[in-house]
Amino acid sequence: MILSKPRILLYSHDTFGLGHLRRSLSIARQIASDISGSHQLLVTGSMVAGAFGLPPRLDMVKLPALSKRSSGKYKPRTLPLTLRQTIAWREQMILQATINFDPHLVLVDKVAAGVHGELLPTLRHLKTWSPNTKLVLGMRDIEDSPGTTRAEWAANGTIQLQKDVYDRILFYGQREVFDPVRAYGISDHIAAKLIPTGYLRRANTRRAPASVRGELNIDDKPLVLVTVGGGGDGCEIIETYLDMLAAFPGEVPYHSLIVTGPLMAQKKRTLLRRSVLCTGQVTMLEFTPDLISYMAAADLVVGMAGYNTTCEILSLEKRALLIPRVRVRVEQLIRAERLAERGLVHMLHPAKLTPDRLKIAVETALAAPPPAVTLDMNGLERISNAITALLNGAEPVRTNRRNRPVKASTMYEPMRMPRQRNRAAAISI
Repeated sequence: MILSKPRILLYSHDTFGLGHLRRSLSIARQIASDISGSHQLLVTGSMVAGAFGLPPRLDMVKLPALSKRSSGKYKPRTLPLTLRQTIAWREQMILQATINFDPHLVLVDKVAAGVHGELLPTLRHLKTWSPNTKLVLGMRDIEDSPGTTRAEWAANGTIQLQKDVYDRILFYGQREVFDPVRAYGISDHIAAKLIPTGYLRRANTRRAPASVRGELNIDDKPLVLVTVGGGGDGCEIIETYLDMLAAFPGEVPYHSLIVTGPLMAQKKRTLLRRSVLCTGQVTMLEFTPDLISYMAAADLVVGMAGYNTTCEILSLEKRALLIPRVRVRVEQLIRAERLAERGLVHMLHPAKLTPDRLKIAVETALAAPPPAVTLDMNGLERISNAITALLNGAEPVRTNRRNRPVKASTMYEPMRMPRQRNRAAAISI
């Protein structure tokens, strides 16, 4: 049966940075374009969700915000509540939104059970009272190191949910770059649900490069864009970059645009702005929803190695110097290393981040030719096609490690409802 007005709910927990929100909005925008008459509801904890343009026929439920400590543990971002109280509130909001919206398909970004298991009551409700609702888990190209990921999945019930609850798993990567089946020991049963989509192309600019360069008044000088995503943990990179500029012998031969990110602490941002006043050839922005246009105008992008930033760099085939995050996860380090091995980016390990080394790395990257990207960047289209097929009861086309179509098996074991276990463990529904 072909649904004329399918309802799709997207869950994006968003506790640190902007990556989950931006990925979910890109997918929602593709769905709105491809699936006529579709209605979408985004459930997110992002503090800046309203700053981005929303696709047509999408509404949003804003959850009380969480933030992640440097230890990896969560806390309420601003509300005077305990973590338990905040999670309980978010849990109720997600469940009520799901009951009222009554979706035909739910797409969960990355966290199978939600933060601290906040999705479990919703998943239980859907499996009990709406068994025809399709449940889809989105998995980015790299989760974390194999050992850490296997241990976390075993402890928080992800494996059980992948096996018994989710209908499909969309893998937003390319298995020849990083193979999660082999790295994380995914079983044959779960691997049969895996649909590699390729990376998500992100090249839709709002303004031409000439317009951006005119705004910055930089004439023919090279433009170096420094971006640290949401900005929650990128202050050290910007500080080192400004120190490098301050120590530059003579006039800096390029203009620098620094985007601090909306989640950087105000005290840190103020200190950086004072440093900028002492440095020429620098423009600083706190945030822009149109970062992609600035990136398209840049001659070099200096940034971390988050999934979305990396996809944008690859989509635009830009020179890039990546300084990956290595705490609390090494996902960015693995991604930067894999791409550097293929000559697609330059990389500087944060342990080696000094003004002198950064200067050499920037000059080396600027002198290199732009990369010729041969990776599969058609992820958004494949995600939309897979969702369309699920909504219409057809079998999505799966691909092998090289993202070529393969014959898909339709023989799945009936999904079982796991028993409720320790609430604090958050491992079952």
